[in-house]
Amino acid sequence: MKKIFWTLTLILFLNIPAGAEEIVPHLTVYGTATIEATPDEMYWTLKVSNRGAHVEELARQHSDIVLSAISFIGDAGVLEENTQTAMMQFGENWTHQNGRRVQEGYFASSQISFKLIDFTQYQHLWIGLSKIKDMSIQNIGYGYSKHIEVQDKARLDALLAARKKADAMAKTLNVGLKDPLVIEENQEFAETRRSNMLMAREAGLGSGSNDTGGVALGKILIKSSVKVVYQMGAPE
Repeated sequence: MKKIFWTLTLILFLNIPAGAEEIVPHLTVYGTATIEATPDEMYWTLKVSNRGAHVEELARQHSDIVLSAISFIGDAGVLEENTQTAMMQFGENWTHQNGRRVQEGYFASSQISFKLIDFTQYQHLWIGLSKIKDMSIQNIGYGYSKHIEVQDKARLDALLAARKKADAMAKTLNVGLKDPLVIEENQEFAETRRSNMLMAREAGLGSGSNDTGGVALGKILIKSSVKVVYQMGAPE
């Protein structure tokens, strides 16, 4: 029986995962920081879409609409380098009639995007662009020109918050903290300029001042989140 017992003990010992005895006592904390900024950039996305029976006439009309919109935008003070056309498409226009798929001429579409800095031009642009036939305003979002600088500051604030949290936890547990073992930034938490960061909290168009062209700018929330793993040791 003793021989069997020692054999089982040896087998169990050999099955212990390699490095299990090397686990380093550590403390994992997360730090977050949020900075509010007033938007100073406005991003517009327009769509031009028209249909016609003849290709040549359709192309000419589509080009005229795009050029008219770009000209109007430029007259409002938008710089040429801040205007872009994209997603140009052309093809056959198909519909369904009496259960059949029937071609009805052709279609053409384009997207126009531009950045507005002078917010006093908002109403002028909105009203003027809405008068252009076969063109629609798809989206208007907000941005901040110093986003990178503020994002860097938010990251440092998040690191300081993580350190403060770690110090408080270590003091409560009566342990000491050594050098960090891991420092990671949560990229999914940080908001990008063209997605969540553009979603400023608005109080409504009617409450805006004349200085901003009738727009309530609200605040853009620029966030950062970090993960820090500290090695624990004896209290100092």
